[in-house]
Amino acid sequence: MEQLFAWMKDIFRYASAGSSPMYDGPICDAFLHGPWIGGPGKSTRADVVPWTDDRRLRRVMGTFHHPDQPGGVAPRRSVAEVLAEMDASGVHNGVVAAKVYYPTTIEALNALHDELGMVAGASQGRLRWIATVMPPEHGPGSYWDLMQGPRIIRALAGLPGLVGVHITPSPWGLAPNDRWYYPLYAACSDLGLAVYAYVGMPGPLWPMGPNDPTHLDDVALAFPDLPIIAHHIGDPWNDMAVRLAARHANYYICTSAWSPKAYPKALMEFMAGRWHGTKGADKVLFASDYPLLDLGRAVAAARAMKLEDGDLRRVLFDNANRLLFR
Repeated sequence: MEQLFAWMKDIFRYASAGSSPMYDGPICDAFLHGPWIGGPGKSTRADVVPWTDDRRLRRVMGTFHHPDQPGGVAPRRSVAEVLAEMDASGVHNGVVAAKVYYPTTIEALNALHDELGMVAGASQGRLRWIATVMPPEHGPGSYWDLMQGPRIIRALAGLPGLVGVHITPSPWGLAPNDRWYYPLYAACSDLGLAVYAYVGMPGPLWPMGPNDPTHLDDVALAFPDLPIIAHHIGDPWNDMAVRLAARHANYYICTSAWSPKAYPKALMEFMAGRWHGTKGADKVLFASDYPLLDLGRAVAAARAMKLEDGDLRRVLFDNANRLLFR
């Protein structure tokens, strides 16, 4: 009888552990998708591309569900709408990402940065933003001004809410360890800005090679004090992404564009401390890629992840809040 009673106690304990309440603390969303946030869709912003009118861009986007209206104009959410959705999901703060995939003008890039700066300024401190630079020029006749990017970023330094710079290797066709980026990294390091790097196989038909996170090993070695936030995790190089985060003190994995229910096994083991005994919960930042992912569903799934409470809080809030809301 005592043995039966002990067995029943064990069953009750395991069942109770499996039904523990979800994490109900604050959330920091480290990557909100900039082209769908801000003004009414002015064509002067560098992230507005009429891709539906271009045969090549239609081919590129044919593999990727794109919520643009006909003509490529993004249906944007206002600051009030963004904050309301954040409130409904229990998201305390977030980072809005500038994103420029294709050649543009400096006037359009400035308009984008001005808009995101106003978005952050109107958010009562709840939103920060990351800038970007002019995409690199290609071809034998191109003139590569390696200092253009750093000049753009240094001119933005000190603007309210600016916390980083976004690079997009695959659409730019240039791996992040190319010499073209290095003056930009130096400027970010000097200014205390993080570098957000797009990693993993892209949904659109851009070349996947530049998005291999392995290229960022060179960057982390050359700039050990530079926070590198590799967003979109890095699939199909998941094991390499985890190795880089374990190897470099300032390399972080950002989970944007992934539902927590689909996080790769290597990442889940890393966060739980089961990846070669390495405690990875300090090196991962939760992000939704809102509004391309539904914010409420992404946050609910994240709160239910099977991690210890302390680890879950670090992933969902502490790490991004420490890095980006200092």
